[in-house]
Amino acid sequence: MKGKAQLKLRPNVSVVLTDEARSRVLMFRRVDIAKGPFRWQFPQGGLKPRETPQQGLSRELREEIGTDAVEVLQRLPRPIAYLYPPEVLAQLAARHPAKAQFRGQEQYWFLARLTPGTDAIRFDHRPPEFDAYEWGTPAEALARVVPFKREAYREALTAFGLLPPEGG
Repeated sequence: MKGKAQLKLRPNVSVVLTDEARSRVLMFRRVDIAKGPFRWQFPQGGLKPRETPQQGLSRELREEIGTDAVEVLQRLPRPIAYLYPPEVLAQLAARHPAKAQFRGQEQYWFLARLTPGTDAIRFDHRPPEFDAYEWGTPAEALARVVPFKREAYREALTAFGLLPPEGG
């Protein structure tokens, strides 16, 4: 594996699915984390070569929650990056060698609303990434995401106007 300084960021998309009032967001429970409070996240995934963020968003939604029937409400103008902690880098090297070349992710963030509602959500993609979803406030979502992603989530949720600015 390359030294950390030589590793690059993986291009990625992430989407916050919100309700009509923009007061709640959908969180999804990961199947690959057996226990603990930080099993929840927003749909996200790596971009394929030559895939635009919008194309990646549609593909990831179909793969992860079974539908890409969304109305995109907003897209952040620049990606938000986060770095993997050393233990995650080690897990990637052991379980997903192709992903071990990256030191973190650079995410293109979208805010969207499911147009058919939650009845369209399915977890039949193989292998499944999620097995449940729950509505919660943006602050609850921030508290439930794995800590190393928390600042990226805070930045995106604040930029979308779903959380107040820190100190505000």
